[in-house]
Amino acid sequence: MNANLFYGEHSTVVEAVNMDDEIAHWMRHYRNYVPGFRSDDYLPALKLGLDAYLRGHGQDFDSMADNLQLSYARVRGTSRLDWTEALPVALAAWTRLAERHNARRYDQEPRFGFATIR
Repeated sequence: MNANLFYGEHSTVVEAVNMDDEIAHWMRHYRNYVPGFRSDDYLPALKLGLDAYLRGHGQDFDSMADNLQLSYARVRGTSRLDWTEALPVALAAWTRLAERHNARRYDQEPRFGFATIR
């Protein structure tokens, strides 16, 4: 499993995110965001959104948008998406993780130590 760890807003809960599963999910649905492009065009924006959530430590997406635009220019590679086309893809990936994290934060499942076992 290719998992990254996210340290929650107060660094007390560790959330494992299976990046391979996340990317696979988005590759199945990428055409919903900017029609007419290949999945390879979406991948840099997708990874940027996932990475922004994991490294953002609770920041909202809008507060990171300017830095993400600069980062996208560095990681874009051969993607045909410009920033205005990549932005909704990155935001969708960020939002999916944020919504999943928020849903887990308020559930009643037991927590073991500092890690949430899923």
